[in-house]
Amino acid sequence: MTTECSSTADAITGVLMAGDAVLNLSQQPLNIIAGTLFVAAHKDQLSISRTPSSVQWRFGMACSLGQLRSPTVDRIVVISEENCSDAAVVTRELSAYSIPYLHCTLMNACEADAFMDEEDTDAVTERLRQLGYI
Repeated sequence: MTTECSSTADAITGVLMAGDAVLNLSQQPLNIIAGTLFVAAHKDQLSISRTPSSVQWRFGMACSLGQLRSPTVDRIVVISEENCSDAAVVTRELSAYSIPYLHCTLMNACEADAFMDEEDTDAVTERLRQLGYI
């Protein structure tokens, strides 16, 4: 079973399956479908919720990971940004509790403007014109 993947916040539904609960360690809003289950934090207690939320991990929360077992939750999907040290702690604790999980690292989506600026576009257009393509 795969326990790690990467995605963007907009494409996260591609890794979610029925029975997943999302533990979002990132501050990014996720593009999810209605009815997605989330792990929510209330002080140091974790619970399953239908309200989209993110969790700011604290050491004391590890004790409540075992409470996430439920007939409706088959797997915890841990969402984190690159180089998130909390994700390693959470996945290690999930393993200790024998809770199935998937760790999904959010990659930064490249904007179309990041590839070519206006000067590059003009240069490419001129070269294509010189070659007879335009």
